[in-house]
Amino acid sequence: MKSDEIRSSFLEFFQKRDHVVERSDTLVPSNDPTLLFTSAGMVQFKSYYSGEVAVPYRRAATAQKCLRAGGKANDLDEVGKTSRHMTFFEMMGNFSFGDYFKREAIAWGWEYSTEVLGFAPDDIWISVFEDDDEAYTIWEKEIGLPASRIVRLGAKENFWGPAGDTGACGPCSELHLDRGESFGCGRPDCAPGCEHCERFIEFWNLVFPQFDQQADGSRPPLKNRGIDTGMGLERVAALLQDKATVFDIDSIAPIIDATETLSKVSYAERPVPYRVIADHARALAFMIADGVLPSNEGRGYVERRLLRRAARFGRELGLEKPFLHQVAHTVIDGMAHQYPELAEKRVQIDKLILLEEERFQSTLARGMDLLEDIFDKMAGETTVPGGELFRLHDTYGFPLDLATDIAEDRGYAVDLDGFEAAMAQQRAQARGAWAGSGEEAVSPVYRAVRDAVGDTEFVGYDTLESTTTIQALIRAGERVDTLETGEEGEAVLAVTPFYAESGGQVGDIGVLEATAGSAHVSGAAAAAGKMTLHSVRVTSGALRVGDAVVARVDCDTREATQNHHTATHLLQAALQNIVGDHVHQAGSHVGPDRLRFDFTHFEGIDAERLRDVERQVNRYIRSDAVVTTRRMAIAEARAAGAMALFGEKYEDVVRVVQTGDISMELCGGTHVGRTGVIGFFKIISESSVAAGVRRIEAVCGEPSVGLIQARDRQLAGAAQMLNAPPDELQSRVAALLDENKRLGREAAKWKQAAATGASVDYMSAVQEVAGVKVLACEVEGQDPAGLRMVMDSLRDRFDSGVIVLGSAAEGKVSLCAAVTKDLTGRVKAGDLVKQLAPMVGGGGGGRPDMAQAGGKLPEKLPEAMAAVLDIVRAALEG
Repeated sequence: MKSDEIRSSFLEFFQKRDHVVERSDTLVPSNDPTLLFTSAGMVQFKSYYSGEVAVPYRRAATAQKCLRAGGKANDLDEVGKTSRHMTFFEMMGNFSFGDYFKREAIAWGWEYSTEVLGFAPDDIWISVFEDDDEAYTIWEKEIGLPASRIVRLGAKENFWGPAGDTGACGPCSELHLDRGESFGCGRPDCAPGCEHCERFIEFWNLVFPQFDQQADGSRPPLKNRGIDTGMGLERVAALLQDKATVFDIDSIAPIIDATETLSKVSYAERPVPYRVIADHARALAFMIADGVLPSNEGRGYVERRLLRRAARFGRELGLEKPFLHQVAHTVIDGMAHQYPELAEKRVQIDKLILLEEERFQSTLARGMDLLEDIFDKMAGETTVPGGELFRLHDTYGFPLDLATDIAEDRGYAVDLDGFEAAMAQQRAQARGAWAGSGEEAVSPVYRAVRDAVGDTEFVGYDTLESTTTIQALIRAGERVDTLETGEEGEAVLAVTPFYAESGGQVGDIGVLEATAGSAHVSGAAAAAGKMTLHSVRVTSGALRVGDAVVARVDCDTREATQNHHTATHLLQAALQNIVGDHVHQAGSHVGPDRLRFDFTHFEGIDAERLRDVERQVNRYIRSDAVVTTRRMAIAEARAAGAMALFGEKYEDVVRVVQTGDISMELCGGTHVGRTGVIGFFKIISESSVAAGVRRIEAVCGEPSVGLIQARDRQLAGAAQMLNAPPDELQSRVAALLDENKRLGREAAKWKQAAATGASVDYMSAVQEVAGVKVLACEVEGQDPAGLRMVMDSLRDRFDSGVIVLGSAAEGKVSLCAAVTKDLTGRVKAGDLVKQLAPMVGGGGGGRPDMAQAGGKLPEKLPEAMAAVLDIVRAALEG
């Protein structure tokens, strides 16, 4: 069976048994603050087991894309070394939420394995948790397996912990395939759980979630006891296709073939690098498609590490130039039919990987220079410190094995234990700092309120005012019956016109008015599903649970906000039209005062193209296009061409916002009825926020008028200062700058003449240290360039010696050191300034014969110059 056939047969099998087939969740879990990545199929269902939200169905089945390359679930270091470990894989699973339990899960697991996949019943062994008599009895008495093929194992193997720090957990039962004695270790007790061979391959894990792991370690019973199974698609494919490793199956072998065409080293010669590259290329393509972008922390750090690790293994195959972006196209071609987001983000995947590969090449060059500095500082030591190597690895991405090879070529040993200790410390710090998905876990009080009152009905698309009732009040994390004048808290209403902050749009503000009192609403946010929390401050009287209130949204603020929201849609359309259709939204912030739009692009946009974008948006506005909204099935919306947010997961039925024939996007925000009401659009800035992501900030409507008027005032003020009309300002400023440069050059000449003239007797300050002439003195009022000119004039007077000059000017310190060629073997200029610069609050370096440094503590300069003789003496005597 091919991989596609296995996947479809699994989903069809459980669909026939009344399971809802859900789409794969994204690799970035949207509702779990404890997980770095989606590492198992049950992640998107955690809240169904715990009862945090209402369960929409009792049975589900998925083929889930998973990543185990960081955090608690991490198989990174095993990839390529074993036949089955991967960072990215697909996990097929069937799930029960308070419905069927062990008996049905076991029976269906056996039926699918033997009748659909066709595994020989006599080749299947079973492991169960050592105390799980119920599962053991079902396998033996109801399925009919002999006791000799049912193994009891401990918690390490057969008790499944939560996906993250908290959540559903329980005992499990695993199905193993016996591949025969030729794969075994020859031990008489060889069975599932054997650590000496790979004869028994576990291919399906049936987890029986019965408990709810709490942060304090306790395990109360789950509200919805159920089933959570996981079957690795690639592992099953390897067994069915009789392949030695998961990397040889039909869906991964083409990736290895594509890499092999680029290399002069064959897969047979060096299989491990090929396997690592194939695995990491799949992970990278899916991570980028799901909106993960390279960075130096969190998920982006894992992505960058995977890319650099794959590039490093590519070097072992002779692939010195960027190649991963080419391999990624094979991943997309092979899997886009199942995961269309890969095809939709093809350009982003290609460009981002190429950009990161090119940066890594620069990193390697920088790392080589830093490694040379480490060697220079070792001064007779024979072992390279592990902490220094970890700094190279962690800060600059320089691979440890490459640093080790270079060190050993130079005759040095490497402190690997020190490296591992620094790595362990960094991991501990990262775990402490990790904030999960970036969302806070739902507060118990919010969960309790939602269980009691349900979701809030939102009517704010159609009206800005509604009469409703107060369902609950919360103050300082506790439910209360009343909020008095001056008190702040949160109100939950039965019906609300207030838009809750989401999708980048800020929450509405306004007022609540009751017979007994009124309150200012400073914002609205969603919590615990679709329940809206209104942040309130009581301005008069009191608010009480059960009161009838009029909820009124501030009209001006809402209108200004929706002007900016519709403008972001117009901006994206203009960018795609002018910059390229690879542009996709990567984030946004929409408020009443301005908009911020992050988008995928790989270089800065020049000023003229930015003006073209601005003109295009304003043309869209003047067209007065009608803005319409409708709800439709997600598949229908995609087929119609609706754009989705980068890396976002949507419900089956979505809201589509269409602006004439300009744009069509999936969006839950509020918008204008016609573009003409936006008025005018003005870009404030364009900048970089991450690798492959640019940001535009802009204003429209009334804020754009304020911006233009402010700039007019600034222009008029500058014109008045220069006594010139506004249309001559540019030429007048250019003339002033030219004059300033001319005067600067003249001043520099006078400074140099003053510092190097015959009236300045530097040679009288020369002293001898261990038979070497040393000049250390301060030069008045010189910047680094001026100090260098003084140094050049003095070097001509020295046949042999050491010169160190220092100068303070405009609150800064400049240092310059020179050593004649005959002495650089004993004294190095770079070492001199490295010791002197910290004394003046700075740093620097350079060659053995010439080096410069800077600092920010001019008052410490005399102290630094006084130390020169001792530093030179130590170097000469060392």
